[in-house]
Amino acid sequence: MVSHPVPAFRFRPLLTAILLTAFVACSHTGGGESTSTGGSTGRGGSGGPTGNGGSQAGGASSGGSNASNGGTSGAGGVTGNGGVTATGGATDAGGAKVTGGTAATGGTTGTGGATATGTGAATGAGGATGGAFSTGGTKGMGGAPATGGAIGTGGATGTGGAAGTGGAAKTGGTTSLGGTTGAGGVAGTGGASRTGGSAGGFSASYFIGADVTDQEVAPDATRANLLTILKSHGFNFIRLRTFVDPKASDGYDQTNGYDDIVHTVAFGKQVKDAGMGLLVDFHYSDNWADPGKQCVPVAWQGYTTIANLATAVHDYTKDAITKLIAGGARPDMVQIGNEETPGILIHVCDSGGLPLAGNAGYDKVNGALYLWSVTDNSAPPGGAGGPTAGGWTNLGQLLNAAAKGVKDVDTGIKIALHLDRCNDTASSRNFITNAQAKSVPFDVFGESCYTGTQGQPADMQATITSLASSFPSVKFMAAEYSGSQRAVNDIFYNLPNDQGIGTFNWEPTTQGAWNTGHDLLRLSGTTYTAQPDLAFYDTMKVDYASRL
Repeated sequence: MVSHPVPAFRFRPLLTAILLTAFVACSHTGGGESTSTGGSTGRGGSGGPTGNGGSQAGGASSGGSNASNGGTSGAGGVTGNGGVTATGGATDAGGAKVTGGTAATGGTTGTGGATATGTGAATGAGGATGGAFSTGGTKGMGGAPATGGAIGTGGATGTGGAAGTGGAAKTGGTTSLGGTTGAGGVAGTGGASRTGGSAGGFSASYFIGADVTDQEVAPDATRANLLTILKSHGFNFIRLRTFVDPKASDGYDQTNGYDDIVHTVAFGKQVKDAGMGLLVDFHYSDNWADPGKQCVPVAWQGYTTIANLATAVHDYTKDAITKLIAGGARPDMVQIGNEETPGILIHVCDSGGLPLAGNAGYDKVNGALYLWSVTDNSAPPGGAGGPTAGGWTNLGQLLNAAAKGVKDVDTGIKIALHLDRCNDTASSRNFITNAQAKSVPFDVFGESCYTGTQGQPADMQATITSLASSFPSVKFMAAEYSGSQRAVNDIFYNLPNDQGIGTFNWEPTTQGAWNTGHDLLRLSGTTYTAQPDLAFYDTMKVDYASRL
């Protein structure tokens, strides 16, 4: 096993202070959980002002559609997985067996046109939405090589029309007579933006997830064993982070390059092969990105305009999504930024991934909403030639570029934003309002919800409930949490109209300051030993069965 680097800077100063005090007990409906202090490794401080660049009204988020465009085996898969009659097994608290509905099909067998004759194939439906969070069916390819008709017949040498494309109801020609052996659409592609995806879609309306990127260093067989164990306890979704170039001079792992896109594809394929959902968390940094540091990748530090930086974001994202899909690791959802409370692409960092001190620690072209770094523990000194925050004008452009990079490849992948303000309603509302005003097409809003760092479950519930009421078209998740296992899940699961779609327990397979006494599994040889808190998930597996 390769030793995974664990930089000394990974622990938040705020988190350290919290850990020096006594833990505060937290009561919740799940019963029996003690609270743990929060924070995730590599955060380097979650402080700084909460200013989010002013509030702007308007703009509704516009998610991507799940309609698959054509293809012989109708994209979106056979019966587009609307939830496989989740039975819930045992009885729920009310005593009645939770049936999860009547085998929601997510659309009858997505048509896509079975060898459409001469019309280029009707628009393959790909299944409806398959549930509140359906992203496609099994192996929906958005159009295999749809031929748009079997060697177009309209004439002696059967023309079938001019290159019907097999998607978007293009008509391969109206049985044109004669012509030069028109083929009714040359291997119609069903559209460049596939919604059915590869290696299966994910259709549960709630996910119990974990971020286990730290296990990327383990052998394939050990990781496969981990996924099997997690599934047996109710987990159905995995979150993996990825860095732009971890081997760069400021990178996370300058020797082996762990957490680059190559490693993410390999682990992601195992996740999809295990039948689990996959979220890929783009940090847009060579190292950890969080409220205290958002390091501009070394390769991008030479750009002198926000347009050039946005192009780099788009091209990198598009390339990464393309590689993930080609490698059998199509993500069901991506985060375009990690704990992006201060914005993204802000700092110039040293070899340890920490911002340089003072003005030197800021890139002049940035997506900052405010200027602050964990190194200075303050704003920069400024002065003549000092840095300025790009504000929502720049951040909106960068986030739109990232989203477009995803949608240019696959319109069915969900897009999420992520802050660390699970107990800060005003800052979270302000961020969502501005993102919508800038027409950032996100579907999901995630928060870090560590007990202690982000308050107690009651604080989190007040924030999330208020946000869900204010933004009824947005879905919500705990992008990271640890401790108060049942309480945090109940907050999101119980949001009205299924607006809460799930949670991700952060690195539950490692013992750290973020989960003291609340890790779930410990590696022993090639397998993992269950810890006491894992029992909460066995209960949730039953209680939440109708949506899993």
